[in-house]
Parts: sequence; C-alpha cells; structure tokens
Amino acid sequence: MTLRNALDGVPETSGEAVFTLWFMGRPAAGKTTLAGAVADRLAAQGYDVENLDGDDLREQLHPELGFSREDRRVNNRRTAYIAKLLNRHDVVTVVGMITPFAAARAQAREIVEEEGEFVLVYARCPVEVAEERDPKGLYEAARNGQVERFTGIDHPFEEPADPDVVVDTVACAPAESVDHVVDRLGDLGLLG
Repeated sequence: MTLRNALDGVPETSGEAVFTLWFMGRPAAGKTTLAGAVADRLAAQGYDVENLDGDDLREQLHPELGFSREDRRVNNRRTAYIAKLLNRHDVVTVVGMITPFAAARAQAREIVEEEGEFVLVYARCPVEVAEERDPKGLYEAARNGQVERFTGIDHPFEEPADPDVVVDTVACAPAESVDHVVDRLGDLGLLG
C-alpha cells in the first residue's frame, strides 16, 4: 500500500513501515539541518536510519554532474535508487536535496515506493529569507553572475503541489519542526 492510499483514507495495517523521508526546498531553506535532526531523533528512538545529504552525495558519488535540469534529474534518480536499496534492507532513509522539479520528485517517489513508503517533506522558506540566512554566500554569488543555474535565481524552483508534510522553517523553531515531522509520521502510521 502506498502513502497516497493512506492519505486518501485507506486503512493501514498495524506495524512499522520502512520509509524514505525526502526533504526538499530552496537552498538555505533549512532542509539539511531539519533532515539531520529528524534522522537523529529517529535513531534515538531505535530506528536504523541513514541520512543521505544531497551535497555530500553530489560531491562523493556524482561529481561529474552539473546543475542543468537533466543533471539534476539524474542526481535525484540515483539518490532515489540508493534510498530504495536502503529501504529494501529495512533502513529508514532521510534525504535532503533541493529537488526543484515536480517531475524529478514524482520519479523519486516511484522508485522508492518499489521497496518502501515515500514521504515528501517541503521545507518552505521564501527566497528572501533563504538569501538572508545563506551560510555559503551562494545567493550573492548567483546574483553577481559567479554561479550559474542557481535555484530560485536564474534556474526554476517548482513549489510542490501536494507534499506529504510541510514545515515552515521561518515560523517554526528547529525543535518544533522536528516534532511536527515526527508527529506526521505517526499520523501516517509509519512509526510504531
């Protein structure tokens, strides 16, 4: 049974499910921080958890990829495949990636749901706030023409139409955001 069925009111069976939490959002929206904190919380509760950080994966496994729409699609597809393999072995997987395109998110969901549930978590943050908190200075570099195809500046960012969880990283403190995500996982029947 897919998470979509659960959201549509189809009864879930009891017991724990294996799942992938896919945190997406603009650069500097807080998705990496939130993903790490949620992974830590789940591990503290006894779950086998692997946190796949998008920047680390790109640097270590896919350094040949750029930031074109196609390269981003390939990066997302490869990451979804890794998450699927981890789910196959009963490892809860947490992914933090920008994932700016709806088609890539749909593809990631399709791949992961071959082995586990896919939960899309949108770290919502306006571009102005993300730019203010940008720890790497990438927004400024993009505005000065030093970085090309930067999401939300000179490359598209498609807001998700139907994320499974929304966290407003401006209005909510980090601990409150973690509580919200974990509570939603419980509501969806994914935590025992």
